[in-house]
Amino acid sequence: MHLSLKDLRESGALDDLKSIKRGIEKESLRIDSQGSISKKKHPNKLGSALTNTFITTDFSEALLELVTPAFTNVEECLSFLTDLHAFVHQSIDKELLWPLSMPCSIGANEDVVIGEYGTSNSGRMKTVYRKGLAHRYGSKMQAIAGIHYNFSLPDELFLKIADFRGLKEKDIKDIKSEIYLGMARNFKRYEWLYFLLFGASPSFSETFTEKNLSSFERSSKGSYFKQQATSLRMGDLGYISETQDDLNISINSIQEYIQDLKTALTKPHGDYQNLGEFSNEQRIQLNTSVIQIENEYYSTIRPKRICPSGERPINILNSEGIEYLELRCVDLDPFNPIGIDRNQIDFLDVFLLFCLSEESPPLETKEINSLKENHKKIINDGRNPNLKIFYEGAETKVSELANDLLEKMNEIAEESKEFVFQDGDNLWKESLQKQKEKIDNLDLTPSAKVIERLINNKISHEEFGLELAENNLSFFKNYNSSRNEEFSREASLSQERQNKIESQESLPFEEYLKEFLNKVS
Repeated sequence: MHLSLKDLRESGALDDLKSIKRGIEKESLRIDSQGSISKKKHPNKLGSALTNTFITTDFSEALLELVTPAFTNVEECLSFLTDLHAFVHQSIDKELLWPLSMPCSIGANEDVVIGEYGTSNSGRMKTVYRKGLAHRYGSKMQAIAGIHYNFSLPDELFLKIADFRGLKEKDIKDIKSEIYLGMARNFKRYEWLYFLLFGASPSFSETFTEKNLSSFERSSKGSYFKQQATSLRMGDLGYISETQDDLNISINSIQEYIQDLKTALTKPHGDYQNLGEFSNEQRIQLNTSVIQIENEYYSTIRPKRICPSGERPINILNSEGIEYLELRCVDLDPFNPIGIDRNQIDFLDVFLLFCLSEESPPLETKEINSLKENHKKIINDGRNPNLKIFYEGAETKVSELANDLLEKMNEIAEESKEFVFQDGDNLWKESLQKQKEKIDNLDLTPSAKVIERLINNKISHEEFGLELAENNLSFFKNYNSSRNEEFSREASLSQERQNKIESQESLPFEEYLKEFLNKVS
């Protein structure tokens, strides 16, 4: 369903943009004082990684994930995330947080210690899932960090649109799913602009991969980079999997999305069958399907719904519809102590509203292939001033197309001003102006700044990251957090929750796993 800016205005839905909710999930590796990945277990002071609402781990014991609640106020969201960082810095004895998306130097895959979540069935399943990821993709790749940005529109907006369009008889969950998927399709069409403006991973450690690196430049200190790259994290070195690249999971309708995801969850994959589910009588993956569970599906954007423990996301999506969009393509901003700032969030919000307001026809094979080509070009060569990408059937110069899109977003920012920013400031417009300045001078982009620091200061990827990590530690030592008591209490309660779960269970793990996997049939 297409909602033009005119539709939003005439339906009265612009007023509801002040109630947009956004939440952040931010990953960071724990490192020692020398800049190597931590071998220590998840710190007790941070509570249970299985049940802590705000602080968990992603793939490894060292890869922290800090989770904010959903906020309608951007500053409150950023304040919460900053307080979380302060609490973590005080709780990780003599350790630092690695500030870059591409990891620190890692000698071997075995140095990345897979996350442990206790003896409960749900905890064991999380660990086995991660073992599967390690065997499928390698543990070093799983040490890459990023931010998931979760975005949702208020129900009032959807109700006004339903009323305005005369769709009162249509189930609101179907309207929401249709609108969110339209936004997701457009995000795939225009995500190249986000990578150009905010990509911040153009370099990596020489220890990161054994792949052929002849297409990369090598610094005097041994790090690798591409002079005009934007976000290598989102390319072949990172979250681009040949196996998954062939999935082509459709986001043209909720039915197609669920069916394609279901196929990936149940269809055996030859390589994973050869690997087997067990090694030395130890389970090493949950199953031999193309993806073990829903979370293994890597995409820059995913339709989501909060899923109760033990349930399958695919079933909840099917019965309840889409609740929010999860952007999985956000690099850590190395120049900000929490990895993201207000300017970036303002851009993401208005960018997603632009995706809402543009026509969003179904994605067909020809366009999908063009978008994949655009993705590669921007990831590897995005700051080439002469770069062209495919747009509406023709090759178009990136800078010209970027300025056109920013101008359209400017219209949204202008229309929304009185509803979103009551105090007179239009922070969306201010952010868009900063993005325009980046397009006019690509040296202002985060990826260009990273390369500039590496070359001009004659430092390695590792030295750069360690310098920033030490600066961040100093910042948080002097930061006065108002939520330390809240986070300490949550850490303690999370330990109690884990103990309770472990004491109540009796079902053997293999039966639990079979029951869980059979929920997709």
